[in-house]
Formats: sequence, C-alpha cells, structure tokens
Amino acid sequence: MTLLSIVVFDDFSDIDLVLPWDILSRVKRHDWKVQVVGMGSTHRSTLGMLVKTDERLNSVAHSDVVIILGGEGSRVRLNDPEFLDDLKLDPQRQLIGAQCSGALILERLGLLQGRTATTTPFAVREMQAAGVVLQQRPLVVHGNVATAGGCLASLYMTAWILFRCIGVADAKQIFAEVAPVGDDAFWAVIERAVTAQIRATNVPNP
Repeated sequence: MTLLSIVVFDDFSDIDLVLPWDILSRVKRHDWKVQVVGMGSTHRSTLGMLVKTDERLNSVAHSDVVIILGGEGSRVRLNDPEFLDDLKLDPQRQLIGAQCSGALILERLGLLQGRTATTTPFAVREMQAAGVVLQQRPLVVHGNVATAGGCLASLYMTAWILFRCIGVADAKQIFAEVAPVGDDAFWAVIERAVTAQIRATNVPNP
C-alpha cells in the first residue's frame, strides 16, 4: 500500500490542496490511497472551503508520502507545539513535499538544514531570515525532500511524487488527462524540470 497524506490546517491555500489531491487521486491502483489529514475533523481554507479530514495529523508517521500545504495558516502552525509534535516526518523513508509557505514548516522541523529550497515570493524574507538559501525554481529536490514555489508549482511537485512512486511513463498518462489541449510544451517543461532535480540528487527514476 502506498499511502499519501496531504496536511491541512485552518487558512490553508485552496489551490495547494485541490491540484495535487485531484491529480494524485487519478492513479487507479488498489494499493494507492490519497488522504487528507489535520488536527481537527474539519478545516476551513483561506477562501472558505470546508474540508473534512480522513485521519488525524499524527497518522502521518505511517504515510509513504506527505505533502504540507501553504497559505496564511502555515505561519500560525509555526508557533503551535502540538501541531509540530504531531507532524512526525522521516525523510529516510518518506517522500516529503512542501508547497509554497509550507516550506516554513519544513524549516522549523529542521528538514531544510543544509539544503536549498524554493517558496512563494511572499515567504522569501522569512525563509532567508531562517538561513535557508533559496533558488528561483518551481521545484527544488534534495533526495526525498522537495519544496515547490508558487501555487501552480504544485504541478511540478505532484509530478515528482508520481515519478518516484509509479514511474515517468505512468505519470505522463496521468498528466495527459489534465493537460491543456494542444499545448505540447506543457508536459515537456514539467518533465524536464522534475527529471533534472531528481538527477541532481542521484535518485533514479523508476
């Protein structure tokens, strides 16, 4: 079973959840499960969308893939000891991705120490103040840890997860379902960027 958990909290960015949840849920395998986790039974997004969680946050310890969303609520979580304690992550055995300001949470957990990253332009000063060296890229990968900068960069992070979990060929088929019609460059740009990041960290594509 490949278990993928998307971490939500109050005031998360709507698009950060909807894009990866939709695309990752298109994988039709009996041993593939995408779930939403949080500290409460429901959480409300920045734009007011109420989302019901499938499991509590502390269940992420059993996940194979963990995605941390961005949004204004991510900054509140930086000062929430219970949230940080429940978010037990292990980059040795989990794929861990942070979208936009979700990178602030990875930094607080010590998962960006000695690593470069990317983030939303609205979190650049905070990341730099924490000593993180930022790259102007949609996706930055170091082994099993990835950060995505900009809401639509979740497409790159989602592709990275699919590359690592089901392979490039199957990932391409999934993205073909959502690609803009007639835009042949859409997939090529994403594939090139993700492949370059994976190769840079010497992780083979399946």
